[in-house]
Amino acid sequence: MKESYLEIVELENGDIVLRPASEDGEETVPLAILQIPDDTRSYLKNRYFELAKCMFHAGIDFVYSEDTFFDEDSDYLDDEEFRPKILH
Repeated sequence: MKESYLEIVELENGDIVLRPASEDGEETVPLAILQIPDDTRSYLKNRYFELAKCMFHAGIDFVYSEDTFFDEDSDYLDDEEFRPKILH
């Protein structure tokens, strides 16, 4: 993936997605989709979106951490050009 900014948004259907931010306002294909059940949303009140952000951040941190499960011979994760930037 080329350098891009990522955004975390809640769609009309209630799904919370992590996707590349679009420069022209068009929706982009999500990289990850999180569905939080209504009873969990009720329990968390307005904090369910914060939970989703923490979950996506944890995933991104894991992917770019030193303790990675990727092939040690691959160097694409070390290339700063390909590391995404995150918008909220």
